[in-house]
Amino acid sequence: MIQIFGAPTPIQDKRPVVTLGMFDGVHVGHQAVIGKAIELAHESNQPAIALTFDIHPRTLFGGAPAMITSLEHRLTLLEKLGLDTTYVLCFDHELAKCTANDFAKTYFRDQLHAAKVVLGFSAHFGANREGDGEFLRKRSKQLDLDVFSVPAVVVDGENASSTAIRKAVGNGNLDHARDMLGRPVSLRGTVVHGRGVGTTLGYPTLNIDPHHELRPPTGVYITRAVCGQSSWQSVTNIGTRPTFQANTPNDILAETFLFDFSGELYGQTVEIELLKYLRGEKRFKSPEALTAQINHDVGSAKHFFTEHNI
Repeated sequence: MIQIFGAPTPIQDKRPVVTLGMFDGVHVGHQAVIGKAIELAHESNQPAIALTFDIHPRTLFGGAPAMITSLEHRLTLLEKLGLDTTYVLCFDHELAKCTANDFAKTYFRDQLHAAKVVLGFSAHFGANREGDGEFLRKRSKQLDLDVFSVPAVVVDGENASSTAIRKAVGNGNLDHARDMLGRPVSLRGTVVHGRGVGTTLGYPTLNIDPHHELRPPTGVYITRAVCGQSSWQSVTNIGTRPTFQANTPNDILAETFLFDFSGELYGQTVEIELLKYLRGEKRFKSPEALTAQINHDVGSAKHFFTEHNI
């Protein structure tokens, strides 16, 4: 997939199928929209293109939600779906003032020469969120394109949406969030140097600096760590490390102990998939008591992996 940051340039002799969205999380609803765009593109032997934004539009005005995925992660997930090109538009005050009509003319008609536009049930664009599928259909002749709307994907009685996923993760309902995402809830970030506390306890850990903003509840999780083409069974603590009083309540750490691993991953991007919640984080009376609990956590995790054959 080609990734282009900035406004599209006209595509010569192509009438692509275009979809538009923030696509935070790239959940099953987003996958249905993008899948429809790719299907239509293949039917006409034309490119499938996505337009997205570098930041959430509400970032400019306050009240932006915690992002489920970083831009880097979002682009990786979009690429896996089979898009030909994704354009990342810089969402600034000028774009925020762009009317829906001007947005459609500029991006769909003049720059991309779109033959078809595919939108999700809740997709909006333009100042004051004026534009949507019905807005485009009323102007389809003027814009010389066809408009397709994809209905919501319902998961356990709820429309799959980024808002619903944020709520589920915040409540610790990882199973529901996983079903809406179509993959495990995860933390993705860079491996950074820590204080070496885990090593002194006999459990050296990866310290993860998350790239995105959404955090699950603090506690200990059975996890799978993925780096490139490699993966490891693991246990992860998300919290403030209260036994050592190293952090303030707002300074959340993610520390992961990998089973059967040796070497270093400093500076590399690792994704920690949260498979099961084990217990809450608590303060232990001594490092020895903490080590005993970690022994128990690792044993529980290994039993889980054996039982589920993963």
